[in-house]
This record gives sequence, structure tokens and C-alpha cells, in this order.
Amino acid sequence: MTSETAQQADDLQDADETPRQRVRIRYAKEERIKFISHQDEFRAWERALRRAGLPLLYKQGFNPQPHIQFASPLGVGFTGLREPVDITFAPPVPLPELHERLAASLPPGLTVRDLAEVPLKTPALQSQLIGADYAIRLFAEADEAIDGEPVAAAIERRIAALLQETEIWRERERKGKRYRYNLRPLILELAYQGYDEAEEEHRIFLRVQQRAGATGRPDEVVAALGLDSYPRSLCRECLYFADDEDDTALFAPYPVVDKADIAEQAVKQSARPSGKKRRAVKGRTIAERAGDEFI
Repeated sequence: MTSETAQQADDLQDADETPRQRVRIRYAKEERIKFISHQDEFRAWERALRRAGLPLLYKQGFNPQPHIQFASPLGVGFTGLREPVDITFAPPVPLPELHERLAASLPPGLTVRDLAEVPLKTPALQSQLIGADYAIRLFAEADEAIDGEPVAAAIERRIAALLQETEIWRERERKGKRYRYNLRPLILELAYQGYDEAEEEHRIFLRVQQRAGATGRPDEVVAALGLDSYPRSLCRECLYFADDEDDTALFAPYPVVDKADIAEQAVKQSARPSGKKRRAVKGRTIAERAGDEFI
């Protein structure tokens, strides 16, 4: 073994023995940056952590990536009130110092709400997801009408009709293939909360299941209500996790819906893409692929 190789081995051993710290940060993604992709958001976090001079732990490999783990990518155009992200540091950083340095380095539109240390072997956030709450805000004046009916009354009537349905088939794309799935079982609660005169917006509360392969999306619910022509704001207010006792107690009354319960046979493709068209399918952006996970 050469002296250089021996030094690299010693460095690796020292790195392996460096104390590690896993921190769960809850942050807000605000209106001003709601149209950035998840890939851009990841880069914003990585650059902010570097600017803050924080000791990020990187994965091994040809293209090392930092240990930054999001619970669930927000769709483009969505905001979030308390989005969780787990970040691993080596060596550890005192939490008050970490909060201060992060707050000074994050770009406008990303705001730390709180943070706490969690065990290193805590299950991945994404693997524990069970549900989410959304606030849907439709921007319309109080005296507007839909087919001759006041907007508020029309929204309440359409919500009531939707909740009576057992099947609401929607079509999406995953890995270049079109699929239909039944949205209705994924809607756990849906209610009209009234009109805010100051903001000129109608507010709708939505709670959906969010499990692997069976996740409800607020934009699909708005479309199912026939309200997608209205300007709107979609905000994820809360995520729920299986490893939290309060969350599991809250979701205990709801049925667990599996992917097989909502899936339908793939829609037949007219032709298999080839050449540049096929490569374009494989080269879709992270934001586009993130949207596919909701099937």
C-alpha cells in the first residue's frame, strides 16, 4: 500500500469515526418561490448549508450527495407551512447555533420554523408518510356565480356530490405510461370553510391519504370539482407519519387504501416512443418525476 493510499484509508477511517447528528428541520416554502422545482429547492438548501459553513455529511460514491432527506416533494405551484427535512451533520452542531446560521443563509421564501435532533437510525421520512392536510383557496368575488349559482353554494353542492361518489377516475403518467386511478378513496375529508372577504378567497379543507403508491393530490380534487378554471392557491398545512402516536391515532378511523385498490389497467399506448422521443421520456426532470409519485 502506497503512503497516499494509506493516508486515504486513514482519512476514511477518521471520517467514519466522526460523531454524527441527524436533525429534523420543519420549514415553510412560501408563495414567492412556489413555482421552483423540487430539484431547485434541493439545490437551494445545499447552497444555504454550504454558505453557513455547516459540516454536511456526504454519501460515498462517484458523485457524492449530501445526506438531505425530504419527506415528500411539493408539486410546482404548491406552498407548505411545515415541511420536514432530515439533514445529517458530522460533527454535530448545537441546535441554537444551527438555527441561527441557517436562518442567515437560506434564501427568501424558505423559513425555518423549528428543528430537533432525531436518532440516526430513525426510519426515512418518506417511508412513514400516511396522510396530509391541504388548504385550497379559490380566488373569486363573493357575488360571482357558477352557472347562475353563487360560488359558495356551488362549491358546497359540488363537494357534497363528490363525497357521495365511490369512483372518481383520473388519468396520470408514470415512467412514460398513462394510468387511470380512482381518486375517491384517497379523499378522507373535504369541506368548504367559507369566504374570506379581506382576501377575496373561498377556503376548502382537504385531508388525503399519502402512502406509497396511493396518494391524493389537491389539484386533482380541484379538477374533480370542476373548479380548475379559477385562480387558486394550494398549501400543504401538515404531513402525518406512522411513527408518531398522535398521527396514527388521528388516522385510525380512516381505511388504509393500497395501490391495488385504486389502480386500473394501464391505458394502451398508441406506439412506443423511439429515438429522441424515447430519450426525452427517460430524461424528464425531477419535478416531473416527483409529480408521478402520487399515483
